[in-house]
Amino acid sequence: MAHDWQIDFEQALGETFCDFVCPPVPFEDASPHECCEVIWDAIASERQALTPSVLACLEDRQISNLAQSFGEYFECDAPTEAKIKAAIAHLLVRWPVGSLGESKQ
Repeated sequence: MAHDWQIDFEQALGETFCDFVCPPVPFEDASPHECCEVIWDAIASERQALTPSVLACLEDRQISNLAQSFGEYFECDAPTEAKIKAAIAHLLVRWPVGSLGESKQ
């Protein structure tokens, strides 16, 4: 069941990643929803709710996998791991861990 905040958070998630992975992801090809699809496929098990806690706890190998997933999905060079980390950091300023009432991992 979706939480009240889930739609707002996932919209911000998609928009933030669009801003940070373009380039090399072509801006005209990436929408916030498509960026969320990449993230869901790469790090969410069975499409669990993505939360600030989930993003804050990503390990280096998961960040690397996420970067590669963007390149594969959009058929372009993968964004750098630094861009993925910057997107996460930027999002966590707006949506800090625990700000959505999720349990801290």
